[in-house]
Amino acid sequence: MRILTVSDEECPALWDHYAPGKLEGYDLILSAGDLKADYLSFLVTMAHAPLLYVHGNHDEGYSRRPPEGCDCIDDQLVVYRGLRILGLGGCLQYRPDAPGSG
Repeated sequence: MRILTVSDEECPALWDHYAPGKLEGYDLILSAGDLKADYLSFLVTMAHAPLLYVHGNHDEGYSRRPPEGCDCIDDQLVVYRGLRILGLGGCLQYRPDAPGSG
């Protein structure tokens, strides 16, 4: 299984300089937070693979406009093709009120 993991900074090669086919062959995308909702929506659309995400400590905008076509797994255990994935978002050290931090 091929998994693309992303977090914190949008990758210019996958966003600003995207070339058709660049995201082919991925079975799953995991986002560990702090990315623009539009970026995640773009990745899930172009990769044709499910995208699971958790909130980062800077993702306040997701509550107003979550990434389209993506699934939030904060505080959930998800099984994808036999792989167990636990979503633990936010960071208590930086923001005790962060979505997914408790």
